[in-house]
Amino acid sequence: MTLEKKLVAFALFACTFMGAVEITIVTTAIPSIVKDLNGFNLSSYIFSVYLLTSAIATTVFGKLSDLYGRKKLLQISIVIFLLGSTLCGLSGSMVFLIISRGIQGLGSGAINTLSMTIIGDVFEVEERAKIQGYNSTVWSIASLAAPVIGGAMLIKLTWHSVFLLNIPVGILSIILIHKFYNASESKNNEKLDVKGLTLISIFIVCLIQAMSSFEKHPFLSVNVLGLLLLSSIILYIFYRVEKNIENPVLPYRLFSKEIFIVMLISFFNSMILIAMDVYNPSFMQSVQGYEPIMSVVPIVPMSIFWVIASFILSKIISRYSTKSILITSLLILAIGLLVLATLKPDSNPLLMMMGCSIVGFGFGGSFNMLLFIVQETLSRDDMGIASGAVMFIRTLGQTLGISAFGLLLNNSVSRYFKEYGMNVDTGSLLANNAIKASDKIQSLFSGYFSIYLACFIIGIVCVVTAFLLPSKKIIGSNYDE
Repeated sequence: MTLEKKLVAFALFACTFMGAVEITIVTTAIPSIVKDLNGFNLSSYIFSVYLLTSAIATTVFGKLSDLYGRKKLLQISIVIFLLGSTLCGLSGSMVFLIISRGIQGLGSGAINTLSMTIIGDVFEVEERAKIQGYNSTVWSIASLAAPVIGGAMLIKLTWHSVFLLNIPVGILSIILIHKFYNASESKNNEKLDVKGLTLISIFIVCLIQAMSSFEKHPFLSVNVLGLLLLSSIILYIFYRVEKNIENPVLPYRLFSKEIFIVMLISFFNSMILIAMDVYNPSFMQSVQGYEPIMSVVPIVPMSIFWVIASFILSKIISRYSTKSILITSLLILAIGLLVLATLKPDSNPLLMMMGCSIVGFGFGGSFNMLLFIVQETLSRDDMGIASGAVMFIRTLGQTLGISAFGLLLNNSVSRYFKEYGMNVDTGSLLANNAIKASDKIQSLFSGYFSIYLACFIIGIVCVVTAFLLPSKKIIGSNYDE
């Protein structure tokens, strides 16, 4: 790999670092923000608006990059992100902060999509696996370090400072991309499908909002079912409009059987990933009683083995079919999830480490292969929209996953106490001193066990679904069946 490529990779890693830090560092500042701005009732919008605009950007900027090239758009996306970050840091009201978070999310979603697209453009398939592995490690380390950094900044400075942390990183990325990203870009002269982009953006807003509302509202409510029905209507209108457009925002070749299966597995994989990121550290703290510093026990092994799997993948990707590699990776992932489902409140942390190591190895193979299959199936002219579609599906999977697993956790905890004739508010469970510590632990354990079991079942569904894929090799694309 040339020095030029390494510097481009470093710039992309910096972009990943910014996105990961921004997601987790804000959580440490929320108490200070709502206290300072008197906006507790609006605090959820700090996250939901960021998620909404990020999801929209993954689709929109993916298509734009196919039309106008990646380099300038990535630089513009970083500027948008830094503008949003600066405005967040200068916010004096909740409304201004929420609007600024929307701008920030727009830049973040665009950066994620364009980074994946550039990796597909610049690096060969073998190199791509390594870069994806390093990229995942950067994300994990940044996510782990951000709360610690944020906490330290809040002690010495104000909450405004946490939003300004990424500015020097973003400026460095822009400089490196400007100087060293010189890959030839395929652009075309198609007209931008404004109608399609508008309709798909409205569809995403309704769908994400419905998923976000699912944790707080019943399925048959207007907030959930109403928005889902509206999403379906908009999707139908989108189909009718796009049917007669020469260059639609989502090409029909994106809806082939192979890509549909890959997107479905990507969706389920992302559900499992968000559960691992959120609930593994929580299990060790809330159920097993370890200090927050022990959160590294599940995160670090998963990241390390993700990278190891990526390196192995780079060596074998041209020897075996995409189907066999993906099925093997998903089977390994399912085995790791099964190990985690055997955890008990008094289990040794080594069991958590072992389970997370196996899970990380499975993720390292499956996540990379899913993206490779989509990028290699479509032409280079569709690389942007293909990468954007994958990132969008991953966002949907994580959004639905965190809502569904949160609901499952709350229901499991509530059911535990109902069996003993107790009516407990799960929202204040940890702060409720009237409940015995042993009951808290057992109720939470029942909830986490349900999540691990659900993840294992989803993992098996992924394995079965992968058998529907055609067997071909990425290099040469020769079908074996």
